[in-house]
Amino acid sequence: MRVSGHRPSLSRSTVRIGTWNLKLCPTSSSDRGRAMAAWLDTQQADLWLLTEVHAAWHPHGAAFVTSPPRSHDGDESKRWAGIEARLPLTEVEPDDREHAGAEGLALARVDLDGTSVLVACSVLPWRGAGSYWRGLPDGQFHQFRSVLDHHVARISAERRTGEPVVWGGDLNQELLQPHWAGTHDGARTLRAAFEYLGLTPLTAGMAHLNGQSHAIDHLAVSSDVLADRVEVHRPTWPDGRDLSDHAAYTADVVLPRT
Repeated sequence: MRVSGHRPSLSRSTVRIGTWNLKLCPTSSSDRGRAMAAWLDTQQADLWLLTEVHAAWHPHGAAFVTSPPRSHDGDESKRWAGIEARLPLTEVEPDDREHAGAEGLALARVDLDGTSVLVACSVLPWRGAGSYWRGLPDGQFHQFRSVLDHHVARISAERRTGEPVVWGGDLNQELLQPHWAGTHDGARTLRAAFEYLGLTPLTAGMAHLNGQSHAIDHLAVSSDVLADRVEVHRPTWPDGRDLSDHAAYTADVVLPRT
């Protein structure tokens, strides 16, 4: 029974999220995969949005779902996107596998003490992506826009009323100049996509691995989610070589919980 004048109590839960491109879909049993998994463990994240992943990736004590197989690959174990969670995780299946954008999106829900959070991990086309991704239109921006529109539509369709959203991955587009990897139109369109979904990009001003431009890998959260700390990481082998050609990004966020 609802009592007039009373509102449900609101508390908040801190969750550590992150994104990293693992480069060339390593298995977790390979030398590089083991080194990457060990570094991921050091971050103690509750939720990872991982890109260029292997379907047989075995995270330590976490659930894992991936996007569908890549269209150009004979090896169906290589995927563009994956979600690793140390929270209860339920995969959201693609509704249209025929759209070229479907292979770039992993979508799932995590349960945070009874609160559902929609989680999306994306890879968006980069310059020259058409050689590795079938069914894309011609031109870098048109390829980017086509897949982005599909992912935004999927997130919108699956999102429940009032449900918090975490979206990110390798979006291959800076949000701020200079546009080293993406385009001016791509930046404008991606910012509009975040705004349309009511999301705040936490990584807009973070640095790329090269230290000369802004991030192209992003983490974005609902506007009612508070960001406590956002960090860029450059994981390396013991000899100082980069483990990936992308930096990793983490954020401590405070999610609303009713």
